[in-house]
Amino acid sequence: MDTMISVWTMVEHVRVASGAAELAIFTAILYWFFTSSRVADMLEVVGERVGGWCGRDTSSSLRQAVRARKRQQEYSKLDSTANCRKSSLFRIKEGPVIPAPEPQLRPPSGLACGRCAPVSRESWQDHKVRDTGAVINILDIGRQNFANGGVVSRYLCDLAQCCNLCAYDYKDVVPNVVKDESVAQAIEEATQEELAKAKENGQSGASYATIRKRVEARALKVVQDISSAMSNNVLKFVAWVCHKAVRRVAGGGCGTRVAGVERLRRANAAGLPVVFVPLHRSHFDYILMTFTLYLTGLRPPLVAAGDNMRIPFFGWFLRGCGAFYIRRRVEGSEYHGDPTYKSALRAYILNSLSAGNNLEFFIEGGRTRTGKPQTPKAGILSVIMDAYLDGTIDDALLVPATLNYDKLVDGNFVREQLGMPKQMETFWSALRGIWRTLNTNHGSIRVDFNQPISLKELVTSFQKYQHYKAPIETCLTPPNNNLAVNLDRQILYNHSHSSLYGADVSTDHKMMVEAIGRHLVYDAAQATALMCTNVVSYVVLCEARRGLPAAALAARLAARTRDLAAAGRDLAYTGDAATALRHALEMLGRGLIRREGDIIRPGTSIAAQLELAYYANTVVAHYAAPAIVATALESLICASSSTEFRQSELVSASLQLCEVLSHEFIICAPCQRIQDQILDVIDSLESQQLIIKDKSDAVLEEQQWSRRMARRLEGDDDDDRPDPTQRVTYTVSDKPEAVAERQRLVLTLRPLLEAYSVTCRHLQAGTMKDVVKNSLDSLTEDFTQNKMLYGEAVSTDAIRNCLRLLRQWGVIHVYTEGKTRAVRIAEPYASASALEDVCHNVHKFNMNTPLLEPSNK
Repeated sequence: MDTMISVWTMVEHVRVASGAAELAIFTAILYWFFTSSRVADMLEVVGERVGGWCGRDTSSSLRQAVRARKRQQEYSKLDSTANCRKSSLFRIKEGPVIPAPEPQLRPPSGLACGRCAPVSRESWQDHKVRDTGAVINILDIGRQNFANGGVVSRYLCDLAQCCNLCAYDYKDVVPNVVKDESVAQAIEEATQEELAKAKENGQSGASYATIRKRVEARALKVVQDISSAMSNNVLKFVAWVCHKAVRRVAGGGCGTRVAGVERLRRANAAGLPVVFVPLHRSHFDYILMTFTLYLTGLRPPLVAAGDNMRIPFFGWFLRGCGAFYIRRRVEGSEYHGDPTYKSALRAYILNSLSAGNNLEFFIEGGRTRTGKPQTPKAGILSVIMDAYLDGTIDDALLVPATLNYDKLVDGNFVREQLGMPKQMETFWSALRGIWRTLNTNHGSIRVDFNQPISLKELVTSFQKYQHYKAPIETCLTPPNNNLAVNLDRQILYNHSHSSLYGADVSTDHKMMVEAIGRHLVYDAAQATALMCTNVVSYVVLCEARRGLPAAALAARLAARTRDLAAAGRDLAYTGDAATALRHALEMLGRGLIRREGDIIRPGTSIAAQLELAYYANTVVAHYAAPAIVATALESLICASSSTEFRQSELVSASLQLCEVLSHEFIICAPCQRIQDQILDVIDSLESQQLIIKDKSDAVLEEQQWSRRMARRLEGDDDDDRPDPTQRVTYTVSDKPEAVAERQRLVLTLRPLLEAYSVTCRHLQAGTMKDVVKNSLDSLTEDFTQNKMLYGEAVSTDAIRNCLRLLRQWGVIHVYTEGKTRAVRIAEPYASASALEDVCHNVHKFNMNTPLLEPSNK
């Protein structure tokens, strides 16, 4: 009985609770129904009409009265607002004029050279629209386009954007390549060569038809291996995947400058093939360039990719996105390489251009291992030049492009810099790399495009430059170099080699292709957006190597930011220096930069400093010219123990150092002479009060100018008359800020010079691998024993570049024994004294100077 009572009691409680809930819900519905403005308006209209039918006056209803009162309150608010505006306007008119704040503007970077391509500089931009340097996040394009669409398109904006991308027609050029005359000629030559070998080996059964068929089948396979398989469906799918991947990888978004995209759209209307020439930092560059162009409404190009990227599954997707695969090493000698392959590659590129396809290739060849822009590999550029010169295309628009990352997507290259072999890309390594990348925040990404430059205009301009005439046919040894006259064309002559040049190509043609390639690299490097990690790494290595408090480091960062902005560099970060410093430290991680209390300093390991140097080298390339002049100045001071020097001595020493570091930096655009760049830097150092001109020994600048003009008007070409500038002398300033600035500039190049000097000291005959290993071991020992402060000097790239320099000087010969590259000392330098004399041209710039002693304490 008690159980039944308790059950009924529970049921009664439930009924009461449910009734209360129903009553609450019903009350809420009634409240919403009678308080809703639309329902209330509807009831009022119905009530007024019913009252009118019944003969009742509806003008004095309660709701009308309430509305009239609300209307009166609103009118009073409007009156008070109007009175406030009138009084504010009166105060503005009567008070002082305060200008409106100007938006922050970025420099108009990415402009074509005004000397080489003045027409291109003016053609592809709208002068009525001011270039504010605005940057858009390409990941937000879909959200902006479908912000006012339906529910599905708003929530699936990325998918909607990819589905609505424009579809382009890509013609299959493989049949035309197979029928190309150069390919047919290469097939015939290969057939005749194999037929001759068969007869020499006594293979009487080998017939011409059989060999020809085999060579043709091999050539067809080569063409199919090279060719792209661009697909609009694959492009759209990869674009959608990239939306998701880049959002996860780049927490700061992927930005590109609006002006660069608008210039490309205007150039695209010209109907000429557009050739994108980006600098190469990461494997992600392949997809990111195509992704950016595709999302901004531009035609995706065919991309020249190394055959190391032809890995299962991922290689197929890259081919569907426009990649065509080329061999990483194609020897240009007539005794090496595959003539059929080179002819097929040239024919594929030429037929793709004539079919109206855009093209993209990385002019540096491979990814940079040091973070600095590399000297160009002009193979594909020479093919494009041939296409223009033989009339296959009327012209082509070259577009230098740059990519930069807050944090490198591929990881670091420390293993390779320490002499370990490069790990080849495989399916599993690519899968591991993608998984690791997707679980790491890499900050912001910038993809920027320079102005399109007419190839025809560049060729016409470079044919007029007199300082490239009469190329040097033999290498000059350092003691006999007349660098003021020969350096510009000597550098071009030493670097102008490519595996895709024809056999009958002249030296002038090679030097022109090299000059255009170096100009493209220089333009792209100057337009690279500097991330906060780049600037912070440079400041830490060159100004705070021994450690600085966070506040002092932020002040150094702010000063460096102002200096770079004043020089016209695009900075990809905003906000105050303390915020930028915190973000950079977060991106770089505690493994690269140590924080001991309030003191911040670089990591003490070689690996940490090598990786920091990778980020810093983007800024090092900017300061290369003033750093060379400052280092040359310090070598003069140490050699003479005097703070006074002649301008001619400083120019000569600076040119010698420019030659030493010719494999590391492109000091200036090839259309400008290096000596003129050095003189401009000297003037800049004088304006900064780092050096002080002595007026007593030099004529005034007006007198110098008048004498030069008089000689030109008189037509006097007598070179024996002394130049007054040779008598200009300077004194080094001893102010603390001038000394600190000189120290920063000297430290900018010091790690490189340490590596070069050690390489010269350990130069000996043997295999290339042993020479590099001995130099690396010596550098590592010096660093671990605190004889050298710079861990980033332990670099394979710097050692190999030094060996290239010595080979150009004729100090060493590099030859091949089997599959091993070996080094031997040239006969004139076989003795230790002769070798020391020539290597002194490197050692003298790695001097022991009191300027760096505070850093070594």
